[in-house]
This record gives sequence, structure tokens and C-alpha cells, in this order.
Amino acid sequence: MADAARSRYTSRDMRRPTDDLTGVRAPPEALARWALETPLAAQEATWSALSFLALFEHASATLLPAPSVLECAAGLQDPDGFLRVARGALEHFQQRSNRALGWMEQVAFFRERFPEPAKRQPPASIGALAQIFSQTGGARDRAVDILVRESVMPEIEDLFLRTLTYPPLTLLLRKLREIEPQLGADSRRLAAEVIGELGAASVWVVRKRLVATATRAILGARPLLDELERGGKAVDRSQAARGFARRLEAAVGELSGTPVVPAAIIERLAGKVASGEPEKPEDVETPEE
Repeated sequence: MADAARSRYTSRDMRRPTDDLTGVRAPPEALARWALETPLAAQEATWSALSFLALFEHASATLLPAPSVLECAAGLQDPDGFLRVARGALEHFQQRSNRALGWMEQVAFFRERFPEPAKRQPPASIGALAQIFSQTGGARDRAVDILVRESVMPEIEDLFLRTLTYPPLTLLLRKLREIEPQLGADSRRLAAEVIGELGAASVWVVRKRLVATATRAILGARPLLDELERGGKAVDRSQAARGFARRLEAAVGELSGTPVVPAAIIERLAGKVASGEPEKPEDVETPEE
């Protein structure tokens, strides 16, 4: 009986660390062909994308309050009398750190191989989206931010795959796609554990943070999309906004208790921001006294 319980516990909460994401390379001939066939403006846009990915993953690596989750996680006593604590938060942090290391290594490699486009300093505004998901606020606020991050980042990665042709970038993105569904599911599950059961009072706090972060995230993505368009890449902003709305609706639907944000509000939020009419975070409805 105990062995069966331990087996279920391990399979659900223990994740194997991802493979090393550094050292992802493309054949030299593919890099040479890309350099010859890609205009300088497009190479500069690729450099901005790599810089953004390194900034974003580094800033969001510690967004989940992993130490707090490990301290509070329920344990299970095995037949030998030892307490086994769920290590999902620890392994999640390791995977996030691996992603950040992988993209930072790609930044160094690009600078070494393509110094001309790397001379152009990416606009500081592309770091705005990364800063949204840095470690700010309390544990519950950061857990809410995780739900937004897991909704907006896959859309940006899809956009990079559709528009950019730099071989190492596309190779690493495709490698990440093999593990991203599980990593994203773990992120949402751990965030839901931190947020907890939502009641009449707590739901308003979570709703305000969610809408504010979502608004800032969509607005923060604009400079990055502008960089892609400057490089001659066609960007379908409305498609990205619709995809973000669908993902965010699914993410908040996994929370337990009082519904956080109806689907109509999420769609209106994404639609307004995409059409140039940003919804102000401070306009979020608050409960009556």
C-alpha cells in the first residue's frame, strides 16, 4: 500500500531535469548560408530577439517562490520511516535556470560569430517585458504573474519560429518545445498551489494583479514586435493577442474556487490592447465596501 502511494507520489511530483540546453549549434555551412542570405537589418532583429530571450529567462527564473513551496509542501513517509518531500519546485527552478543559461550562451555565441549585427545595441525597451516577470511582490502576486508568463511567452516563441531563420535559435526553440508542455503545466500547478483556494475576498486581489500584469505584458511586447518589423519581418499582432487570450483563459480556469476572470474580460483585454486602446490596470473593478 505504501509502495503504491509512493509510486503515485513520485510519478506525479518528481520530474527528471531537462537535458543541458547549452551548446546548441547548427552546422557551419548553415550559419554561413544564413549570414549570406539574411540582410543586416534582419540579423540585427535576430540579435534583439536573442537579447530579449536571455533577459526574459534570466529575470523570470526566480519568479516561482521555490523555497517557500519546498518548506510548505506536504510530505509522505516511506516504508523506511523517512519523509519524502515533493521536489517539483526545486526541479522547476533547475529547468528555468537551464533555459536562462541556454539563451545567455546563445547571446555569447552570436556576438563571437556575427559581430557586425551585434554592434547595434538592442533598444532598452525590449527589456520591459522581462522586468514585468522579475521577482516583485509577495508569493501570491508572483504566482499570478506566472500564469501570465505561461500565456504570453509561448506566443512570442511561436512568433519567433514563424519569422526568424537563425539556425541555432530555431533549433533551441524546437528543443524547448519538446519539454515546454510539461514545464508549463508544472508552472501552472505550482502557481495554483501558492495561490490556493479563492474565496470572495481573495479573488479580487488575484483579479486585479492578473489584469494589471496581462496589460503590462501585452504593452511590453510591443517594442519587441517593432524590432521584428524593423528587420523586415511580417508580424501578425492580432493572432498573437488571440493566442494569448486563449492561453490565459485556460490558465485561470485551472484555479480552484471563485472564477477569477470571465473569458469575455480576457478577450476584451487582449482585443483592446492589440487595437491600440490599452486598458488601465487601475480601472480594474474592486469590491464594494
